Amino acid sequence: MLCGMLARGIRQFAETVTQMTSVERILQFTELEQEENSEEAKMCKKPPGDWPGQGKIEFQNYSLKYTDDAAEPVLKNVNVIIEPGTKVRKCKSFFGE
Repeated sequence: MLCGMLARGIRQFAETVTQMTSVERILQFTELEQEENSEEAKMCKKPPGDWPGQGKIEFQNYSLKYTDDAAEPVLKNVNVIIEPGTKVRKCKSFFGE
């Protein structure tokens, strides 16, 4: 009986610590400077109101490595044109890649 009470007390303590960590994170987020008021945001130029004029995405001979020091790219010379208005979806493979 004493072991059960001790186990329950430890479990409740752990849950309380987890919840207080969440509260601490929320408080930190409330103290963040608003992005539109930051110096970096003031320096950025806003795009024109009619931008983008054409929503076309084009990759020519695109290659991609997992890391900078990888020997071989995992994608080699990919050519893709996505026309404006085309719906594109990112899918995960069975292995989460």
